[in-house]
Amino acid sequence: MKLTKSSAHAAMAMTYLARQSELGLVQARQVAAQLGIPTDSALKILQALARHDLIRSQLGRAGGYQLESQPDDISLLQIVEAIDGPIHAQIPLHDTCEQLTGCMGILKIAFEETTRIIRAELNRTTLSCLVNEHHHQALQAS
Repeated sequence: MKLTKSSAHAAMAMTYLARQSELGLVQARQVAAQLGIPTDSALKILQALARHDLIRSQLGRAGGYQLESQPDDISLLQIVEAIDGPIHAQIPLHDTCEQLTGCMGILKIAFEETTRIIRAELNRTTLSCLVNEHHHQALQAS
């Protein structure tokens, strides 16, 4: 399991879209500027989120992106898996040595339990949590 910079950018992009929801559609270049990344990179992230029905895209000159659901209904797990794929335990070793069979079983159980905990926490954390944390930090800064 590996979480990428792209999944972090996707979470930040979703947070930005949630904060802009009352203004309507947001263009990819606006998201890119907010994240400090190239527009092409933002487009790839936004397209992946749209393919997973987390955001809606509208083509055309007045087009853009907006959330498909309410922030309370979107989990961080959904966002991460839209970008990085399913989170599951991966052990980079093969069970080829008889002396390691017991050790591999213990490693497998530990990795599976860790993955279960990570998935549960990401599923528990909603987009609303991210939006509210951003709002909380902005209030503290002023």
